[in-house]
Amino acid sequence: MNARKSWIIAFIIVIIGGIAFVYISGLKQPPRQAPKKSLVMVPYFIAQNSSIPLVVSGSGQVRAKNRIDLFSEVNGVLLRQEKDFRAGMSFKKGDILVSIDDTEQLANLYAQRSEFQNLITSLIPDIKLEFPEEAQKWDDYLNSIEITRHVPAIPATLSDKEKYFVTGRKVYTTFYNIQNLEARLQKYRLTAPFDGVVTESLINPGALVRSGQKLGSFSNTGLLEIEVAIPAADIAYLKTGSTAHLHLKGQNSTWEGIVSRINPAIDLNTQTVSVFIESTDEGLREGMFITADIQCGDLNDVVEIPRNLLVNNEWVYFIQKDSTLQRLDINPIRFQENTVIADKLQNGTKILAKNISGSFIGMKIIPVSE
Repeated sequence: MNARKSWIIAFIIVIIGGIAFVYISGLKQPPRQAPKKSLVMVPYFIAQNSSIPLVVSGSGQVRAKNRIDLFSEVNGVLLRQEKDFRAGMSFKKGDILVSIDDTEQLANLYAQRSEFQNLITSLIPDIKLEFPEEAQKWDDYLNSIEITRHVPAIPATLSDKEKYFVTGRKVYTTFYNIQNLEARLQKYRLTAPFDGVVTESLINPGALVRSGQKLGSFSNTGLLEIEVAIPAADIAYLKTGSTAHLHLKGQNSTWEGIVSRINPAIDLNTQTVSVFIESTDEGLREGMFITADIQCGDLNDVVEIPRNLLVNNEWVYFIQKDSTLQRLDINPIRFQENTVIADKLQNGTKILAKNISGSFIGMKIIPVSE
């Protein structure tokens, strides 16, 4: 009896469950709400044609414009002097930089001058016989010769006969040999060609100097020069005499310079042109790596646009009156590090001032003035 009652209860529960399932399935699904589309607020700036200063930049190392490497052309012992040739020592124009012992060379020169004096003395008797009218001229010349001074120029001959006579006695040959010795004697003293400082010294007093040996370097630190590499595309904007602002990256120090010359040749590997800038400002030192901003006048009726706004380096987004984005082709005339300068833009054009993720032509936005 109990089993039969249990079966009846289970059957009733199944029927009630089926009726409930049919009822619930018949209910209508609630309508899905479409997601609301939100508009993006986008900043813009208004294009306004104006004059923009054109600056061409480049970097290079500072060097002394007047800088010479000193080499010895003679042999001898380096003499000690009041101001030794050492790095950091300053010399005025005409001061002796290096002095080499010339005792042997000087003695040889004195001997040659004495021989020449004897030669002229031996000519006087014959000249008085052959050219009596020229005898006084040669007597005066003989008296002017001193072995401790430069030999004066040989008197001019007034006739071919006198010229051949003097030539045959080897007067001219001996005279020019002495001049050669006098010129070589001057090489034992190296003098400063300009005011400057010794920037490198490779010798010490008392050391033996040999012909061809490098002695050091001498620089005029008052006039410095910077060679900067400028892209070949910018060479049309440059001219000599332009002002350049010099500065070190990461420092506030600035100096002024002038473009002194421009190399017309283009480097085949880098496609750049060497531009040389002179400066006399204090604080610049040889070896500094300087950035130079060269002022090249103004570009008129142009607009400067951030480079990150360009699409394919050809166009930018602008905002139409209905607040939609549209494409605006530009005419770039110069690309700079962070901006591009373009012309032929209409004044009052609203140009997108910030890149928008997922932007597209025809996109509806909320424009906000930058």
